Formats: sequence, C-alpha cells, structure tokens
Amino acid sequence: MNNSYKYSLDRTSKKFVCPNCHKKTFVKFIDKETKHYLNDIDGRCDRESKCGYFKKPSNNICITNNNNSITTVIQPTYHSKDIAVKYCDTLQQSSFISYLLSTFSVKSVIQAIKTYNIGITNYWQGATIFWQIDTKKKIRGGKIMLYNCNTGKRVKQPYNHVSWMHKQLKLDNFVLQQCLFGLHQINNISKDDTICIVESEKTAVIMSIVIPNFLWLATGSKTGFKKEMLQPIKEYKVIAYPDKTEYKSWNEKAILLNKEGFTIQCSSLLESLDLKEGCDLVDFLL
Repeated sequence: MNNSYKYSLDRTSKKFVCPNCHKKTFVKFIDKETKHYLNDIDGRCDRESKCGYFKKPSNNICITNNNNSITTVIQPTYHSKDIAVKYCDTLQQSSFISYLLSTFSVKSVIQAIKTYNIGITNYWQGATIFWQIDTKKKIRGGKIMLYNCNTGKRVKQPYNHVSWMHKQLKLDNFVLQQCLFGLHQINNISKDDTICIVESEKTAVIMSIVIPNFLWLATGSKTGFKKEMLQPIKEYKVIAYPDKTEYKSWNEKAILLNKEGFTIQCSSLLESLDLKEGCDLVDFLL
C-alpha cells in the first residue's frame, strides 16, 4: 500500500510573497488532483532560519492507493549540455573567478573551474553560474549568484543577488529538482574516499583548492542537508561542516540518517570558534 496526501508543497521553482516576512520566498501547497494552488497562507518559507513560517493545510487527508494504482512521478527538467558550454567561464572572468585568481594560483583556479564546470552570465554583470550536475551527468539546474571581486563575498545589497538559469532563459515550465553541487564528481572516486559537505558552493570550490585530497560538495542552502539530496552519497563516508550556529540542526539530521545506513560525521569545529553567525570554513581558514 502506498500512502500519499491530497496536498503537497509545489515542487517547481515558483515562489510567492511570504505572509510572514514578506519576501518572495514562499512555496505554496498544491492540490495534486486539480494542480491548483490551495490558498495564500498554507505553505513554507524558504528562509527557514530567519523566518521559519510553515503552515500546513488543516484538511490534508491521507490518500491510500492500492498496488494496482498508477502513481504519477514528477520528473525533473534538464538543461542541455550545449547551454553549459555556451556559458562556460573561458573568454571572460566572473567576479567570483577574479577573486579566486587574486587569492590562489592560476593553475589551481583553472582546475577548479573545470572540475565544477563553473560558468558566467551577465544576468548581473560578472555573475557566476554554479551548475548542479547529477551522477548521470545531467544538468539539474544553474544557480546564478553575484560576488564582490575584491572580498569574495556575495552581493546582497540592495537585494540578494541569487537566481536560476531557467529564469534567465525564460523556461516557464522548468521543473527544478536540485542535487548536491559537485555531485557528478563521485564517479571519479572510490567508496573508501571521504566526501565533505558544506552549505555554500563558493566554499566547496575554495576548499577543493585548499584541501584537494577530499571531495567537496555543497547543499546550496541550510535546508539542502536532507535525505533526498544526500541519498546518492549514502554509501560513502561523509563529514559535514555546517555554518556557524547550524551545527545542532545538521547534527540532529545526521543522527537520524545514520540510523538509516548513512555514515555522516557532523563537525562542530565552527561552533567552538569566535565567529559571526553564518560564517563557514572559508571565513575561518582565509
């Protein structure tokens, strides 16, 4: 018997204004049968730490299907490899790559660009594309972010500069199902190798330069540290490095996942250091 619910959170990339924090980070519940949004208050805000709004429908009844029923699975949309090549970071440098070149050797930066398939777009001038490529080397999405070329920090004023390639390309029906940033690289390692998980794509790239004997992957968000995202690396030894103040949340999830066969060690390194909330390994090392 397969149990499911009448309403579920929308799995597309569409966002609405949150009724609590008034940011455009709100994911609505959708009626699986009619495919229509339920209302304007039932849903979850993606700003889990800073907002935390999450209201479930009061009448979300459980629907039981027999083994003969047909289950519709929403398939992700993929970008073509041609798109990734077109936006490859070769002829010009993004602000992020300029920062890397001011900090590390040209050879190590070029290697990082090739390893992670880092791209560039003028969606914002000098913006970086972090392609999410799965184990089958299919491109799940392209996350666009803008960095300051001098500090290496994300540009958050006058607004947070984060978007997606399917929005730039105006692919309205694109179904975004994210995977770990850098996931395609597990095809190049053995089960005896250690995988390190961080939140930020920037941190994964920089740590691959600083400590190259580990495979560095990124969740892309605090909420990305979850079973669905980590499933492809279940058989590997994993060390998770949560940002400052996120240790408790990530460690609790790691404990639950380890009971299901994962091997995840959650590091409390940053919690013991005098760092600001949200700081990560790069802030500590550099």
